[in-house]
Amino acid sequence: MKKIIALWILGCAVFASDPITLDSLFKNQQGLRSITTLQSISSGSSDSFASYPDLVAVNEGRAWQDVKSLSLTQTFLYGLTSKFDILTSVTASANRSEYVDVSGYGHSNTNNLDSFWLGGIYLFDSVGMFKPQLTAQVALFQKERFFDETANLSLKSLYVKGALKNYSDPVVSTLFIGSIANTERHIGRYDIDNGDLYFMGFDMSVILSPKVSLNLGMEQRYQTQSRVNGIVSSNTATISTMSLGATYALDAKSSLSVFGYSGGSSRSPDSVFSVSLWQKF
Repeated sequence: MKKIIALWILGCAVFASDPITLDSLFKNQQGLRSITTLQSISSGSSDSFASYPDLVAVNEGRAWQDVKSLSLTQTFLYGLTSKFDILTSVTASANRSEYVDVSGYGHSNTNNLDSFWLGGIYLFDSVGMFKPQLTAQVALFQKERFFDETANLSLKSLYVKGALKNYSDPVVSTLFIGSIANTERHIGRYDIDNGDLYFMGFDMSVILSPKVSLNLGMEQRYQTQSRVNGIVSSNTATISTMSLGATYALDAKSSLSVFGYSGGSSRSPDSVFSVSLWQKF
């Protein structure tokens, strides 16, 4: 808990990017905005994945063959000043976990309200050609599962991210680095330590017209060992992804983004696909 509180104080600003357009990156965004994201994930392994605020492998103590998830994330941002936004985000999901045992093929279905995150966004003054941003989000609520036990958790995870953005017509590029810090959680009879996640990556967006941008990205994640009742339950993991997508401005206040992701390591999900609707009010 002390680690979570310390990181929260250190990074008391949250970044949640608008669609990659000139307007969203280099002009002030004040007032209320909403982001609605529908995302599907197929793990192809015994892992399930938390999809927000970043991909995190979660082992639920079962030897699944595949875990398929469909999640819906609703995010609201409100600009308090020209440099600071407050943000809330809630995620719900439907999951199908497939397995094979002595009786043959089977599956287990679950529907969850997964998490509720709260934070803010701070935009620094430009440094040369770069626009720095600092990110932090704290999980006020998370629902987690291990074997047949579930628990509703609070203040167990913190997300911190720093980013540098640059615009060189017609390309917008972003370098970023960050971490998700987790504290130990008690789920039924089990004390679970999911380990921490460290990540870095690069995004590039090519602005094809005032309405359309083509988006490319890559991210490398390193997830430390997880433990159950003090015993190592999974080794360190490398989770890498490459993404390709596009953003289209429907009108002056609405944009639609579509992304597909492919994995580059054995612990990465087989496939990830997301659709986001961005709305200004």
